[in-house]
Amino acid sequence: MYLVFLDESGSPYRNYASFHDQYEKAFKGKGGSSAPQKPFVLAGVGIHECHIAMVDEWFAGIKQQFLGNPGAIAGQDYEVKGEVLYALRQGRTPQSWTGSRKARKPHIASQKAMWLALKPYQLADLERSVFDLLGRLSPAVWAVVVKQRDHFRKHQARAWPPYYCAMTYLQQRVLHHIQKLRGAYERAMFLMDETSTLSSAAQFDDYLSMRETINSMAAWPVEFGRYLIDIPVFGKSHLHQALQLADIVSHTIWRHVKGDDPLGWFPQVEPLIATHWKTGEYLGCGLKFVP
Repeated sequence: MYLVFLDESGSPYRNYASFHDQYEKAFKGKGGSSAPQKPFVLAGVGIHECHIAMVDEWFAGIKQQFLGNPGAIAGQDYEVKGEVLYALRQGRTPQSWTGSRKARKPHIASQKAMWLALKPYQLADLERSVFDLLGRLSPAVWAVVVKQRDHFRKHQARAWPPYYCAMTYLQQRVLHHIQKLRGAYERAMFLMDETSTLSSAAQFDDYLSMRETINSMAAWPVEFGRYLIDIPVFGKSHLHQALQLADIVSHTIWRHVKGDDPLGWFPQVEPLIATHWKTGEYLGCGLKFVP
């Protein structure tokens, strides 16, 4: 089984109406510097099931070495999150720890205590270890970037929901990858962190309908059920620890798109991005920008 772990960075708008109400009104419909780009990134990290043990062993060691875990605890406070690690490496307070509804969750207080106890050299060692793990695994990475300001202004009410078109593209690319490398003897399964975007049966119905529309317009339409268990499985990232690698990758690409990567994470992820079989380039293949 080929497992594709999904995570997102940035908040996707549901449709043009929500974009207009939450974004355009805030900036009075003006362009330029008063209305910044609002990128949404959905990233997938493909790992064969035989390598999951390596991921779990790494996380067990990290929790004991850096975070004081006695070995049996696997709570949310022990997660390695891209946004948290990046901010602390810069000497800043992570945004998820301040002011938001998420910051009031019970595990955040204990998470703060553990992470703030780490010295700068320990944070640097942890960062280095994360990318050493990614290098050893050499997973395939796919990411879809929707520049939401441009997307909704261009298409308005005809715009596809960013999450739906990103998920459709990822499933298309992973299916082609499995078909080429594994033939008929392997299937892929998507495992994703809990999200409000696909949390109900009605949302799944909308997504599946939209997916068929998007797929029918592709240069090479796919049969989703042939090589994929194509309905994503939901899991908690502190239990399915490879989801935390997808979190780091999505945060890295989100920063790259925003032009805000002073720690240089993207060059360490870039070699893992899936490339096109003919051109050898990852743009338009492993890294897709939705217009």
